[in-house]
Amino acid sequence: MSSNTNTKIDRKGAEINVAYLVKMVLSKWWVIALTALVCGALGFSAAELTRTVTYSSQISFVVSNRQSMDDEDPAYSSSDLNASITLANTFKYILSSRTMCEKVAQTCSFDTTAEEVSRAISLNTVTGTNIIIMTVTTESAAKSYDFALAVMHNFTDIVESSGYPNSSITICESPVAATAANTNISALMYCLVGAFAGAVLALIFIMILNMMKNTIQNAEDIHTRLDLRIIGLVFKTQPRGGKNASNKALLMDEGTVGFSFVETYKAIRTKVENIAAKKGHKVFLISSAGENEGKTTVAVNLSIALAQNGHSVLLIDADLRKPAVCKLLSLNGKESRGHGLSDVLNGTSSFERAIRYVEKHKIFLLGGSAAVSDPAELLSTPQMEKALRAMRNEFDFVIIDTAPAGVVTDASILTNYADAQLLVIREDFSSVERIQNTIDDLSAGKAELVGCVYNNVTVGTNRAAGHYRYSGKNYGSYGRRSYGYGYGYGYGYGYDPADSKKDNSES
Repeated sequence: MSSNTNTKIDRKGAEINVAYLVKMVLSKWWVIALTALVCGALGFSAAELTRTVTYSSQISFVVSNRQSMDDEDPAYSSSDLNASITLANTFKYILSSRTMCEKVAQTCSFDTTAEEVSRAISLNTVTGTNIIIMTVTTESAAKSYDFALAVMHNFTDIVESSGYPNSSITICESPVAATAANTNISALMYCLVGAFAGAVLALIFIMILNMMKNTIQNAEDIHTRLDLRIIGLVFKTQPRGGKNASNKALLMDEGTVGFSFVETYKAIRTKVENIAAKKGHKVFLISSAGENEGKTTVAVNLSIALAQNGHSVLLIDADLRKPAVCKLLSLNGKESRGHGLSDVLNGTSSFERAIRYVEKHKIFLLGGSAAVSDPAELLSTPQMEKALRAMRNEFDFVIIDTAPAGVVTDASILTNYADAQLLVIREDFSSVERIQNTIDDLSAGKAELVGCVYNNVTVGTNRAAGHYRYSGKNYGSYGRRSYGYGYGYGYGYGYDPADSKKDNSES
């Protein structure tokens, strides 16, 4: 039985992985930008649709604390200026008082009221000066100009009756009729406010979705939530060569990957060798909770790494529903005919004829390209157990790539024939519940679940340069500049990756 105890440890309290959150927000920048653009356009449209065309006329007044300039003391001191500035604030009230509005309503040529005049008038002082600017705004250029003229003709009487005989207010700029409508500044303001509000709402929505997700988001989650030993961290990378290399496989013995990717798999190899030496394990099963998590890439590169260290390695493609090893190794379908595990199990070929040596990668391969309709039945036959028993004696290591254990039962069947299991967990992909259920299924077999490979990890979202502990022991560190899985194949198990994303959002 597996020595792994599937203790489901839930995180206590709210944990926020800031680096992951930043990465997640940046990955969704287009959602934020698009929402801001849409909301900004809606704000601008609302402002334009509700806009009232207005026209304005202005009068500028100068306030003085003197009624007239004294010929013997013509100087205008700073104290006089300060007094005039203070007085200007008082005159602002007088010029917009009800008395003034009633006078304008009575003397202008339009049929209006004091309330309408009051709404039309606004006054401001020029900062640091004794100048008052009155702006008269209405829906008509003629009416605004007429109101302004009425103010100009009546303000002297209103000021004189206000009780400031030792001061003066004069017009320094007379009103003119507006020749164009006022600029609609509110449309720009509505646009900016709408865009800002849209961006904030999109950001909040993204953060809420992230909080609702129940996926593995960092290496610490694997320890605290799954109680699994981490055999290796494989960081995200892309094949070398730019766009032309986007469809190339990530193989450690080819020039498509960097030095750090190679060193990562050498480190995984060392851990597998140590496990094998300590416990006598030879047959290792590689699986995952869901498809497209990188299990085939991990199985192939682990096989190559072991072969590079002088071991005889047999790689078996036991994913009989969607075999992918030959495609990853660039072996065409014609060459693969008769070399699959299914050919051996159904009696159409022998193991001696089906197993071939791949000179380029120094590994032995039992893998075809044809899918079968009854894989679970084939894998359950006594021939499978007998074959693996024989292979254990022929090779130093037997690496078995299986179908996703969280999708179909094939991997669970093979756990009864293998010695050890490695689970490939892709960052922020399958839900924790799916992975936990997969661990339960795999742990029911005879093979020991020795740990996992944490795959497609984003640099900066994990404390990967540090050490991770499991059962009180230190299992080493993983370089920050490691790289990883970025190459996958689709599956036909009746399982859609969107289902996994849906599970994540609903959990």
